[in-house]
Amino acid sequence: MRKTLNSRLFFLITVILLIAADSAPSFSQTSQTQTPKQTKPSDAAPDLNNLSFHDDTWHVAISPYLWMAGLNATITVVGKSAQVNQSFGDIFSNLKFGIMGVTEMRRGRIGILTDLMWIKLGDEKSVPLTNLANTLDVKSSLNSFTLTPYFSYRMFGNERGSVDALGGIRYYYAGTEIDAEVQNVGKQTVETSDNWVDVVAGGRFRVNLTPKLHAMFIGDAGGGGSLLSWQIVGGAGYKISKRWDLALAYRRLYYNREQNPTSGLEQTQQGLVLGATFQLK
Repeated sequence: MRKTLNSRLFFLITVILLIAADSAPSFSQTSQTQTPKQTKPSDAAPDLNNLSFHDDTWHVAISPYLWMAGLNATITVVGKSAQVNQSFGDIFSNLKFGIMGVTEMRRGRIGILTDLMWIKLGDEKSVPLTNLANTLDVKSSLNSFTLTPYFSYRMFGNERGSVDALGGIRYYYAGTEIDAEVQNVGKQTVETSDNWVDVVAGGRFRVNLTPKLHAMFIGDAGGGGSLLSWQIVGGAGYKISKRWDLALAYRRLYYNREQNPTSGLEQTQQGLVLGATFQLK
């Protein structure tokens, strides 16, 4: 009897152990479950600041701006010089037309920046003539066009900021027209224009202070048609959305154009810049 009971008990224990062994996970299965998945290098997020030209795509941005610049110039004609000083208010009151903006196309480390300024000023005055009932009516206009295309190369870039080397040209055009008329007597028109090109080189620096706020500086210098030309731009920008940035900066542009020993123009423009940047792609 006891022998039969022991046999049954042994059989029951054996069945329980077999069921437990069959339902328990193996050591290798447990190890595989707990081992974290290794990330392949190819799965890591790419560094957008250091992509090669072939790995990247074109990025395009446009930046319209308003340069609230005053003007200080020395004009020399036939060996005689005259000073011209105009505040932004003086210039704005005579503004007839104006376009200012920067476009940038970038792919990898390579980029193309283009800065354009086109301004047209106009003024009309009537001057009384002594002993005459008529007046001298004078209309004057000034067309100013400046185009600066740069080739840029990103020397350094990460989440903290970037450094770009710049090289390009700055094209200037200035044209003036003056119409003087005395009614019932006659009219005289005088036109003059000049254009030239300077080769310039410099750099652009950006420091990301926070994910939305950054500081920036641009500078260049050169010559060619001018004895010397240089500019500096420094300020800050703030990202208000995924595609839009706002910027406030100070800009100063200088050139010394000498056509011959007796004629030339030395000019400085400086003032605050208000701008916005829209990322097209």
